[in-house]
Amino acid sequence: MSYIDLQATLRDWPYEPEKISVRKILGTDDAVRIQMRVELGIVQMEGEGRPDNTRPFGCESLLAYHLKRIAKHQERNGTALGYGLSKADCEALRVEASLYYRRYIALFVLEEFDGVLRDTAHSLAIFDLCSEFALEPEDRIALEEFRPYVIMMNARARAYNAVEQGEAPSALAHVNRGIIDIRACYETLGQAGAEETSEEIELLRRLACELEAKLPEGSLVGTRNALRAAIEQERFEEAARLRDELKKMYPKAS
Repeated sequence: MSYIDLQATLRDWPYEPEKISVRKILGTDDAVRIQMRVELGIVQMEGEGRPDNTRPFGCESLLAYHLKRIAKHQERNGTALGYGLSKADCEALRVEASLYYRRYIALFVLEEFDGVLRDTAHSLAIFDLCSEFALEPEDRIALEEFRPYVIMMNARARAYNAVEQGEAPSALAHVNRGIIDIRACYETLGQAGAEETSEEIELLRRLACELEAKLPEGSLVGTRNALRAAIEQERFEEAARLRDELKKMYPKAS
């Protein structure tokens, strides 16, 4: 087996400590891959599927594997109750979440927001899986401290996708939804006061201010009209969400 000295490649792509440097390449098999320059070399990830190009138990991901097992368990027993994730299962899922984290950070830098949405959704699904099915209490909460960050990244990706489509009001709605979801996350964790110092909420608020500057003057009226329509059509869950957004994001106008 022969090995390739990467010194020339690393010299041509120098490491910059203050910058996340990523690029896309086309592999020898014509598959798109993502490379990230790190201090001691280059990290390479698959553009699709699991970032490390493995198939745990023949499935696309560990998440997919466990969801498949839960579905079979539910089919046999009529309920998902009784399915459990061992400490080893949860550790392996945390490793998988870290792989997807690295890729969605790279994709965000590349401004490939659909990929960010896909991978943040994958991470949040792992969080939910461990929270519901972990056998040990510490494994149920081990990932929860990271949930606000992933919600923030998901909201930013949705917002930037909407901006690219010329839909500033939708972009702002995604940001506001992210803020509300992060607040709910803190409340669930018993950390209601954490929003005052939350970097995630602060970043989304700054993004909301940028988006508000792009909105037409009638955007607030539009939100009120949407609330009125939701009430008239008896879509009460949607009405409650819109009412909360008006109260929290436009306290003087609600």
